[in-house]
Formats: sequence, structure tokens, C-alpha cells
Amino acid sequence: MHIVRYIFLGPLFFILVTLLFVWINRNRKVMPVVWLVPALVAKIIAGILYGYLYAHYFPVSDSWIYFRESLIDYKILTHNPTEFFSVHSPSGSIKDFFSNAPDAFWSNTGENILIKLLAILNVFTGGNYYLTSILFNCFTFLGLYQFYSLAHKYFPGKGSLLIMLIFFLPSCLFWNSGMDKDGLVVFFTGMFMFYLDKCMSRQATIKNVIICLLSFTGLLFTRNMSAIVFGAAAIAWLLSYRTTRYAYLYFIAVYAICVGLFFWSGATNACCNLPLKFAEKQHQFLALQGNTKVHLTALEPTISSYIKVLPEALNHVFLRPYITEIKSPFHLLSFIENLAVIVIIIMVMWVARKRIFSILHHPFSLFLLFIALTNLLSIGYLVPFTGAIMRYKALYVIFLLLPFVNCIKTSENDADEFYT
Repeated sequence: MHIVRYIFLGPLFFILVTLLFVWINRNRKVMPVVWLVPALVAKIIAGILYGYLYAHYFPVSDSWIYFRESLIDYKILTHNPTEFFSVHSPSGSIKDFFSNAPDAFWSNTGENILIKLLAILNVFTGGNYYLTSILFNCFTFLGLYQFYSLAHKYFPGKGSLLIMLIFFLPSCLFWNSGMDKDGLVVFFTGMFMFYLDKCMSRQATIKNVIICLLSFTGLLFTRNMSAIVFGAAAIAWLLSYRTTRYAYLYFIAVYAICVGLFFWSGATNACCNLPLKFAEKQHQFLALQGNTKVHLTALEPTISSYIKVLPEALNHVFLRPYITEIKSPFHLLSFIENLAVIVIIIMVMWVARKRIFSILHHPFSLFLLFIALTNLLSIGYLVPFTGAIMRYKALYVIFLLLPFVNCIKTSENDADEFYT
């Protein structure tokens, strides 16, 4: 009886979700339906495939771990809602926002938000992983849709290229379709960027400001280091928003100040010592065991240590896995994608060398580049597992490529003309 119910609910959820996004898109006229529906179908199928593969072929999956924990909260929600919405945490841990302790309140906030969300979605799905995945991917798809809307505005004439890159890049499509924190990061990132732009473009209504702040708060709670990067890039974008000629100077100045503050915090107490907190986070990763672990020098909270490990960080995030380290189809796809990214950037810099410097005067391109490079570098510093690196960096590969894609000369009849 349960199987019959799930077979009925699956198509029903998909139809309702599709109609919802078609309605949203109809009012905004940003993305043609002939692209929207396949992108949504691909997203939902990727989420189901992700769950199936990790249920049958791989021993460990954060997605399934979070889902099983959400089933416990689902039962609590249906029997004792007051208990479900209560917060249980040692009060002392709240004072240390960057704590890496396993039982610290802030270090577990992202997981708690995700588990609570999945528990609420389980109310509608009866606690079935694959049905819950359909609903969860509505959030990640919305984040990508909002980001596409923004890219569509700032990169005119690149409609079809943007769609293929944002919605169909294999790594982002697969890894960000699982029910884990990366999906939440995609959602909060897309919402924050979209409404931040609205606030900067003289549409700072109370609604837009509140959604922007809530999205940034969600990102801060889910992955605080990434939120700090977004905050720095947002300040630089805001300062250069209407001064495109010297946009790169604003970004260089803001990031120079942020790097200085980062290392200056090392002279403060342990609670705010960011170089130490970052190094501790890396040490936690180094203590883990896995089949795809590679050598990574342990960080120390000093400038010299960060400079010493920099080549390793760049190597891990841009070149690993090597062709000799391929152990699964995922590794092969990651190797091909790394190679493709390098080739695309080099080709664009050669073919469009007269237009490549336009990036320096394009605030939104710089915004994406600085976010991508900073987050990718952070992943390289922190993570010694090629498998985890593939998942963490998926979204930022899109950010890295978009400014270069914008330098490609395309036909005037590209996807941006669908609605004209």
C-alpha cells in the first residue's frame, strides 16, 4: 500500500513543482519554458539518483545520515511540536561563533537547520527519502534560478550559455542535488545575491531588505566562513556598483583589508583568532580517514604557514585528482571537468584577449571571481579528500567560469532574445 501511495505522490509532486516554477517564471519572463522544465527535471532526477547511488553502492553519505536524523525529528514534530521547535545547546558554546568543537552550538547550526527542514518536508512525504528529495530540490533549484536571473541581467546575450553552465554543469547538478548542507548553501547564496542586487539597484523595499538579510543569516549559520567571503565581496560590489572604471581597485582594497584583519585577529583572544580557527578546522579534516585522502601540510596560525601551504591548496582544488588517482567514475568526471575548466579559461584568454580585461571593469564579474577564488582556495586549504573537494567546489566552479564566458562573443539571437 505504501509503494502505491509513493508511486502516486511522486508524479503529483513533480507536476505541482513544475507548475509552481512555470508560474514564477511566467510573471518574471526570465527563462523560456523549453529550458526551465528540462532543467527542473534534471535537478529532480539528479537528487533521486544521488540518493539511490549512496543507498546501494557507497558506504557513507551525509545525505542519508541527515535524512535518518530528520525521521526522528519528524516523529517529534507530529507528536510534540513544542519540543521540535525548542533549541537544546549548552549556553556557553553560544559565545564562540567560530568554535570547531563537535558539540558547539554554532558549528552544528547548519545541520540542525537542514534536519529541521527535512523533518517538515517529511510531513508531506510520509518520510520517504526520494519524495522528500523532490521537495528539497525545490529550494536548491530556486537558488539557481535566482542566480540565473541575476546573471541574465549582467551578462546579456549569453542566455543559452548561462543556462547550460548554471543548470547542467555535471558537478553542480549532481553534488548539489543531495539533501545536505551544500544544497542549503546554493539556496541561500542565490537568494542573497538576487535580493542584494535589488537593494543596490534602488529597490530596497522592506520586503527585499528582509529577504536579503535572512538569506545572508541562513548562509552564515550554514557555513560561516563562506558567509564571511560573501560579505567581503558584497561590500566591494556595493562600493564599485556605480563606478565601473576602477571596479578592480575597490575589490583589491577591500580584500587587502580583509586579509589584514584575518591575520590581525590572530593577536586577539582565541575566540576571535581566525587563523587559529581555520587551522583547527583543517586539523579536524586531517584527522578523518578516507579512500581519497591526499597529503596536505598541517596549517599553523601564522602568515608563513599559510604561504607555505598555498601551492598545495591551489594544486588540490584545481588539479586533483590526477589521472593516476582516478578510482571511480566520479573521479574521472572530476578530472575531465578540471581539465575543461583550465582549457576554457586559457582559450577565452587567448581568443578574447582584447575583451578579457573588461572583467576588471565589470563589478558583477569581479564579485563572482573573488567569491570563487576565495572559496576554492579555502577548500584547498581545508580538505584533504578529493571526493569531498569535488562536492564542496561545484558551485564555485560556475562562479569562476561565468566572467570568462561573458567575454565570448555570441550571436545576437542567443537565448536572451526568447521573450523579445
